[in-house]
Amino acid sequence: MVNEEGLKPLLKKIVPNVTKAALKGFVLLLLTYVLPAMIMDAMASPDMPFEIPPEYTTLLYIFSALVVFFTVVTELFSGTILRYAFSVGRALVFIMFFIYALNGGILTSTIQIPEQQLAIHILANLKAFLAMLIFVNFLGLARSMLQAVNFLAGKVEAT
Repeated sequence: MVNEEGLKPLLKKIVPNVTKAALKGFVLLLLTYVLPAMIMDAMASPDMPFEIPPEYTTLLYIFSALVVFFTVVTELFSGTILRYAFSVGRALVFIMFFIYALNGGILTSTIQIPEQQLAIHILANLKAFLAMLIFVNFLGLARSMLQAVNFLAGKVEAT
């Protein structure tokens, strides 16, 4: 059985982390899922039917899930080395996600005009933007690794 004296200090450590993680996760869910969905619904009107292609809406929802997941997990494990492991994992996952989502920097789309037999083909070269996203995530990766080393050095000094 678990004794009461050992349970109270453990709860005093866990409850603030869980509360912060839930609050941050909820706010990020609102910002990355609910708000964009409301904006997309507001943009669609009977006069001008605007639809984001389904593959992009799926990627938007995956992005939202990744942001919320990694925020909640890193907040839950704050004060441990696992926080930095998840931060490194977040940087690697987002690098792969952005490469996949931006199709290596070249986006193509076709817009069909409903009343006419016209189709508009759009080609966007976003390689510079993709390179900036990858660079920022590599900086986050390096930052997380340095924070992990600092955390471990602090643990060694304390003993």
